[in-house]
Amino acid sequence: MRRYLGFIVLLGLCLTPVSFVQAAPTPPGALVTQTSAPVRIILLIGDGMGAAQRTAAQWASVGLTGHLVMDTLPVSGWARTVNVYGEITDSAAAATAMATGVKTANGRIGQAPDGTPLTTILEQARARGLAAGLVTNTPIVDATPAAFAAHTGSRYAGAEIAQQLLAARVEVLLGGGENAFLPEGWTGQYPEPGTRTDGRNLIAEAVQAGYTYVWDGAGLRAAAALSAPYVLGLFADGEMPRPHTPSLAEMTGHALTLLSPRPQGFFLMVEGGQIDWACHANDAAHVIGDTLDFDAAVAVALHYAAQTENTLVIVTSDHETGGMLLSLNPNGGQAFTMPDGTPFYVTWTTDGHTDASVLVNARGPWSELAAGSYENTHLYTLMATALMAPPTLLLTGPAMARPGEPLTFEATFSPVNAAWPTSYLWTATEQSPQLTAGGVNSRVSFTWPLTGTYTLTVTAQTPEVQLTASRFVLVLHRWYTLYLPLIYKGEP
Repeated sequence: MRRYLGFIVLLGLCLTPVSFVQAAPTPPGALVTQTSAPVRIILLIGDGMGAAQRTAAQWASVGLTGHLVMDTLPVSGWARTVNVYGEITDSAAAATAMATGVKTANGRIGQAPDGTPLTTILEQARARGLAAGLVTNTPIVDATPAAFAAHTGSRYAGAEIAQQLLAARVEVLLGGGENAFLPEGWTGQYPEPGTRTDGRNLIAEAVQAGYTYVWDGAGLRAAAALSAPYVLGLFADGEMPRPHTPSLAEMTGHALTLLSPRPQGFFLMVEGGQIDWACHANDAAHVIGDTLDFDAAVAVALHYAAQTENTLVIVTSDHETGGMLLSLNPNGGQAFTMPDGTPFYVTWTTDGHTDASVLVNARGPWSELAAGSYENTHLYTLMATALMAPPTLLLTGPAMARPGEPLTFEATFSPVNAAWPTSYLWTATEQSPQLTAGGVNSRVSFTWPLTGTYTLTVTAQTPEVQLTASRFVLVLHRWYTLYLPLIYKGEP
């Protein structure tokens, strides 16, 4: 019996084409690529920027019928901002709610009301291999940026927050706040001495840990040009003085340049923090100027998103400050003029925060979740959904076949509630390409007349991302499939 089987083996090897006996690059039918799109999330927060602040900036720059850049995003909604106790929020509680999906008490950074540390969207992004960045024109240790990467019971614990930001290995940190990184009595690139009481020089420690330290626009441009993997940029002792140099738009652009090389994507939070400070001072001129500076940063983010697939952009505020009111009629308020000369007037009801809901604008994958009215914790849900469920393309079908046998393959796009592909392009070795209509899935058939190893690829084009999946298919003779188990059984 073994001689008989040996004869079959010898005959089969003699008759089998060379292309068949060559080893396939991967196991038959193996999925060569099952593409998940890189995830890019850009969250822009105008601190203290309510609807009236946005309208004042609009009227001053483009008039009654014009639009700010942030107003052009296709999806809009409203977020309620009160803290866990239903009180008027501060920036710490509001930013924590957006960063973690959990409402907390005023003053807490990245913590639940009882002090339990909460995992932030930035930390979740980094755990999934994404890069991260925090950009502000206030101190980088201020409440809003801190809530995305630090955990402390007091928003004023700047020395502790600075240490935690570096320990979190956030790739890009840009803002003011040099004082919080230097020990008492020490001066850095700016005149005021450091405020740390533990004697640590965190700037020197950051450089030893691999950060490139920059303190002006030229240094930031150089770091971006060199694609430095970690950048700490501190551009003032505390808040960045006006005019902000580098500007918020420049910092946003360089942050995007630095974060873009990460293949899995990135999370970037950009804060126009001094809108809030101007509102506290009831300084309408600076509110308008700072809001327009923030809008310029939004324009940079949208320009990037228009050229880069699978990028979610969200523009919002943590709360409204000042109870700003606008009027087209003289009312004793501060007067401003529109580009066409039409006057308008600004008055205030408080120098503190209010409980007004704030606008949310969004574009990109999952942005439809930004429509409607909801608690500010919903913004975390939106970002987490985009982070955890990026579009994926799965290719299924036969792994092996006989010459001349029709084979049907299916490409399935997920998740089904994302923006569906507009088309599918199928290409295969020794076959004419096939273009099919878009939708959740696509099916095609191919036939190979000769034995061999063939590659099949499908590319799905969506409004946001292009996905590609590939696999190998082995075409072989029936007799080899039938007798291959017997050959192995006949071995000693």
